[in-house]
Amino acid sequence: MYLYVELWKPRPEWDNLPCEQREEFLSMLAPSVNRMKKLDVELVGFAVCDAETPADAEYRYMAIWKMPNLGHVHMLEKAVLEEGWANYFHITNARGRVVPVKDMVGDMMKV
Repeated sequence: MYLYVELWKPRPEWDNLPCEQREEFLSMLAPSVNRMKKLDVELVGFAVCDAETPADAEYRYMAIWKMPNLGHVHMLEKAVLEEGWANYFHITNARGRVVPVKDMVGDMMKV
């Protein structure tokens, strides 16, 4: 099982896009999410980031996913790239295989 976190914020290109084109672009979001759900991918949720968070990442939006394997992660990454999200948003991601706390602590001890 993998966890995948997407963070994004608008680029000037998004700010300059007319409302109709924004609607057209965003209309692909729901079908894309539904395709992922059919592949045993769980969308934990979308959120508008709280700017009052300590050590804020300074991104406006986030999505958190649970995915069965790295292949599914690669499918999401490919879809985001092909759909052109990076044309309109600065994106940063984090991903990793879910591990027990003892394994996480063990890795932290080695660093």
